[in-house]
Amino acid sequence: MARTSGDPSILRQLNSAAALRALMEAPGALTVAQLGSVIGVTRPPAERIVNELIAGSWAEEEPPTAARQVGRPARRYRFRADAGHVIGIDIGAHKTLAAAADLRGDVRAERRAPLDPEMGAAARLAAARDNALACLQSAGLAPDGLLAAGIGTSGVIDERGQVALCSILPEWTGLDLTATAGEFLPGVPVLVENDVRLGALAEHWRGAAQGAEDVILLHAGRRLSAGLLLGGRPRRGSHGAAGEIGHLSYLNWMHSFERFADYREGEHGPAAGAEPAARVFAALRDGDRQAGYLVDAFARELADGLAAMVLAVDPEIVVIGGGLSRAGELLAGPVRRHLAAHCLFPPEVAVSGLGDEAVALGAVRLAADGVKERLLTGPLRPAPALG
Repeated sequence: MARTSGDPSILRQLNSAAALRALMEAPGALTVAQLGSVIGVTRPPAERIVNELIAGSWAEEEPPTAARQVGRPARRYRFRADAGHVIGIDIGAHKTLAAAADLRGDVRAERRAPLDPEMGAAARLAAARDNALACLQSAGLAPDGLLAAGIGTSGVIDERGQVALCSILPEWTGLDLTATAGEFLPGVPVLVENDVRLGALAEHWRGAAQGAEDVILLHAGRRLSAGLLLGGRPRRGSHGAAGEIGHLSYLNWMHSFERFADYREGEHGPAAGAEPAARVFAALRDGDRQAGYLVDAFARELADGLAAMVLAVDPEIVVIGGGLSRAGELLAGPVRRHLAAHCLFPPEVAVSGLGDEAVALGAVRLAADGVKERLLTGPLRPAPALG
């Protein structure tokens, strides 16, 4: 983007930000000429900007490859993803999972810990804190060296990072997660978002919804919930409650999972002793009619709720995540069939491949996006390694 008039210091800042954006978003390294063309400046200012970014540890020269060693190949430069780090934290009812990553989202360390659904808020927070700090230690990172933290959790999250409402974890309602996380991550910007919405963000970034702009993620597990991405960005709504269609009592989403407990099988049947849903899907694989009926009824209830969202936003894809995504086409197939009966233009229905790491990965992306926004909209300071 060419800058030809105005305060020279502001123009330098804008051009530096444009160059940093170009390097961050480029699929590969760029030459000075390519960078100058992208941001609309001539070679001398492009060289100055590159040198400043290198001095600040935000860029580096790409080592020459064998193919580039013939003659005098142009030097190529790339963004230093390891110039800073972020952490993504998933705090759920049954587990907490933390992932420490560089600024491109490449995970350096991951750590998880089980949680008891009945534990109180203080104990849940302490377990999440200890797990996150252990993750950072595994990655060789100090908490005060992080550039941002992203947190995903159940419930309606307001714009301040407070839990406005949480039916799954009632003691969570009213909790200020931004402030609480700040106590063990002092000085680190903390971003908090609904877990299903972050799962949708992860699917768009590195999962089944890559390349799609309008996405619905259906979390199918012990609880049922949905998250929206519109234009590739999480849709929060005016109160942070977008996608909370499960609160419509006539959909029966609050109790749909319980129907699996109605399944009865022989003592030595498939997956005997497993949890109810696992038993049902195992029996369905073996052709059990009762299991097929239960899964079909469950899929119909899912589709009844999804159809309202699909008709409202016309997404390209619905991704099934959560624990029941492990059932694959055994669940996706009937959901797809029932959904098609309701929709003018049925979307693709796919199963998540990210598993239970989706929320933490989405939290990493949320944190990395927050860092990117700060870097590109404010004065560019040296990376933490030189700070």
